[in-house]
Amino acid sequence: MIKLTDINKTYRTKTIETHALENVSLHVAPGEFLSIMGPSGCGKSTLMNIMGLLDTPTSGTVEIEGKLVSEMKDRMMARFRNETLGFIFQSFHLIPTLSVLDNVTLPLLYRHGFHGSKKELAREALEKVGLAHRMHHYPTQLSGGQAQRVAIARAIVGNPKIILADEPCGNLDSTMSTEIMNILHDLNRTEGRTIVMVTHNEAQARETDRVVHFFDGRQVTI
Repeated sequence: MIKLTDINKTYRTKTIETHALENVSLHVAPGEFLSIMGPSGCGKSTLMNIMGLLDTPTSGTVEIEGKLVSEMKDRMMARFRNETLGFIFQSFHLIPTLSVLDNVTLPLLYRHGFHGSKKELAREALEKVGLAHRMHHYPTQLSGGQAQRVAIARAIVGNPKIILADEPCGNLDSTMSTEIMNILHDLNRTEGRTIVMVTHNEAQARETDRVVHFFDGRQVTI
């Protein structure tokens, strides 16, 4: 599903060269729930951005669903990202001036050739995360756990095969974290979605199929 081969990422200024990732090779199988762990600054978010086609490696190849990303032009990549990948962020990234329903509908507005009721799909996604009764509320009227469930609904509304979750429980208490993890496990086990999750929580990582550890931009253990 995701294949990274000899990935390097280097950031350069006039005086400093920073190696964010060094010779990372990683394969994520279809339907796998993979955790990525490591200290702050070890390259986890950079890796997720490359997997999510939000950034490009300095060298190495990225394949998603057998497609070589480097061969895609910008418009093709944007469409592929919109149709294949769903993103969940630690800070939710909901738009405060839009209702819950409109926040979840948003990714579908960029879906070319989409036919059907966008609002109905958004309602269905909210039902999956148990928040359909809040669809007309605004993000400022939600708890942290509710906001993250809205973010998950937004991530799955377009039926992506891959979900990339960057510290999805990082801003939540233990009770809300358990709820979010249960939703992710259900999406993985029941619907077969491939999930890659960055986390600092060892207990949550142990619940997943596999854990990859990073340190100073290097993949050190599996």
